[in-house]
Amino acid sequence: MEILDISTSAGNGVATVRARVQPRGAAESFELWYNFEGLDKPLDGVNEAVAAALVVPCMAEGEPLSMPGRVSPIFLANVAKAQRLLTGWYDDLHPVRVRCPAHDGVARHRPQGVICCFSAGVDSWYSLLKHERRVTHLLFVRGFDIGLDNDVLWRTARSNAEAVATQLGKRLVTCETNLRDVADKSRGQWGKTFTGDFWGERLHGAAIASVALMLRRMIGELILPATHTYTQLLPWGTSPLLDPLWSDGYVKITHDGCEKDRVAKVRSLAASDIALATLRVCYVNTPEINCGRCEKCLRTVMTLKLCRALERAKTFPRPVPLAELRGMIIPSHLRHHYVALREEARRIGDMEMLATTEILLGERRSAVQASARLRRAMRGTVFGQVLRTVKQAWRTATVSPINAHRYGGPGGATDSDWKARRSSVADHKG
Repeated sequence: MEILDISTSAGNGVATVRARVQPRGAAESFELWYNFEGLDKPLDGVNEAVAAALVVPCMAEGEPLSMPGRVSPIFLANVAKAQRLLTGWYDDLHPVRVRCPAHDGVARHRPQGVICCFSAGVDSWYSLLKHERRVTHLLFVRGFDIGLDNDVLWRTARSNAEAVATQLGKRLVTCETNLRDVADKSRGQWGKTFTGDFWGERLHGAAIASVALMLRRMIGELILPATHTYTQLLPWGTSPLLDPLWSDGYVKITHDGCEKDRVAKVRSLAASDIALATLRVCYVNTPEINCGRCEKCLRTVMTLKLCRALERAKTFPRPVPLAELRGMIIPSHLRHHYVALREEARRIGDMEMLATTEILLGERRSAVQASARLRRAMRGTVFGQVLRTVKQAWRTATVSPINAHRYGGPGGATDSDWKARRSSVADHKG
């Protein structure tokens, strides 16, 4: 892969970086771009930033990465170490050469600024509150978990981040980027398409570092909130072993928060009203701050309940029936979260939540859980497909006024359709 050129520009409060990228064997080049707002110094370190974004996908393709400008020798040495670690973890990644001249000298004195990667999730809120005194900036990114096409969620989430920065006296730096669209091999923009979670398992730590490395005139440290505890560590795209290796010698990268599990983190942020008012954990790219239906939302609801904070968590307004919680099918790689929930429920004597966690862990029988597993097993069968077709037809024929908007439009019932049907039923009864 060759980076043909990298350009920077600034105007109207927005600083932009554009890199023209030519993958090996591709007929056309593509553009990698970043738009920053909230800066108090010019961007710098763009060569290191672009290299950090693209070296892991290059490893998946087995092709070298050629840069157009000079790169920090510390960064080159660190990237070589990061590649050795990643190839030890994953057989499908191969070490590649980063072709570029190294600039002379060592890193100058680091600025005093400390930026915390902030999504308003549990991990980032824990790290922010833990380091509140020394954090000077918050980094909020669009294009990673918030899609570039999701304007509604971006406006709401950004407004919440601005309120947090204002209340805590921090400077908010936002970045909108197409990095994930072009570098996540699961999305198949170029080269081989990866089947699985390339972003989570291999790339997202390097992607966050890529954004932060361009801020080296403002900050001397990036705090990257941890996903796992020390006892839960496994090969993952962000890790205390891997994250520091994306440093260029100008920006120190600190992987933070491995000492606490998710229950303990929620317990610590439960004392913060603004944390509970802005908490955003959902990974589903919907217009809502939290969809309230995905596994992560439901798990967080359970944790907030155990920490006696659910009523104050304003971003989870929907009451979740117990049957809905007990009907979840939890992925095996998330089992440790539910073990922690079970132990917390046992510790505080919440028998209802204890029973729920035991059901989810397969330690207690439940008709709701058995039914959920049966439905999942039937999804790929012919009978399951027929059942879904019948269920959708029944919904269309018998939709209520409350839910009519969900099934309206072509092929669905509208409010007027429902009223007509209700009138017809009344006439028939009469």
